[in-house]
Amino acid sequence: MRTGILVVATVFATAISIAAVAHEGAKGVVKERMDGMEVIGKQVKMMVPMLKGEVPYDPAKVELAAMKISSHAGSAFTELFPTGSTTAPSEASPEIWEKWDAFSRLSDELAINADMLKTIAAKDAASGSRDTGQFDDAFRNVLQTCKSCHQQFRAD
Repeated sequence: MRTGILVVATVFATAISIAAVAHEGAKGVVKERMDGMEVIGKQVKMMVPMLKGEVPYDPAKVELAAMKISSHAGSAFTELFPTGSTTAPSEASPEIWEKWDAFSRLSDELAINADMLKTIAAKDAASGSRDTGQFDDAFRNVLQTCKSCHQQFRAD
């Protein structure tokens, strides 16, 4: 399981680097949501090396990253998807509007998972803990939510 999540994390972080180029020409609500996804991606990319054990776990950085992710999730995210907003270079699949409840649920799950990650990191920062066990689990939940949403609702 850990290897699979690490692969997903690495692929996700790499995709964020590529996405910046793909966003050229985006306007209006499409640009707003792409910018939000870029913020999320940068936070994920910063935390992946912690998950892999390549850099030390830094709860203060994780707390800030989780707050940024949460601010771009839930209703703050879904409101950026008015019906028919699929103009290029949007990567939104039309299935978003066909399966709106599932899409909204995943966006809410991302907010919940990011808030849980923030809570864990804040507790670790306050206590001086560097135990990555809870961080690993909470961050994996964030990654899994991103993966599920992209698999279902991102047009390739």
